[in-house]
Amino acid sequence: MPHVEVSQDTDRQLELLAGWEGISKGEIIARILTRLSMTETFPGFANEGTPVPVYASYKEHRVEGWFEPATHRLGIVSSPWNGQVFDNPSPAAGAVVKHANSLLPPGKRVSTARNGWAFWKLAATGETIQSLRPGKPADRRS
Repeated sequence: MPHVEVSQDTDRQLELLAGWEGISKGEIIARILTRLSMTETFPGFANEGTPVPVYASYKEHRVEGWFEPATHRLGIVSSPWNGQVFDNPSPAAGAVVKHANSLLPPGKRVSTARNGWAFWKLAATGETIQSLRPGKPADRRS
């Protein structure tokens, strides 16, 4: 397995973040690199007309994507979607739940209906994408 050397201070920060998220330090680094990659792919992502990096956590799995505030389109970059684009956040959220359901026995499956505005979170802040919706109060629950 590859090894990465970091300062003791950086290691402490990674440990803190990993503990907060309940994942490994390696997963923290992978998330940071994914966000960096998305930022490079979508320069100026903070502007209204450009995609914003987003994620969803469902059944202990994190799914990465992007959201276009102007069009409400949401793309999922994680596998198995690999760039699939949805017309708005709710069908994208439903696709995540549908995939999770496919891994469960029939009696354990749940409805795929989801409010995508509350399901997806901004990668930069952790706020729901509801915070980008004009005229709607942000849902700040985590």
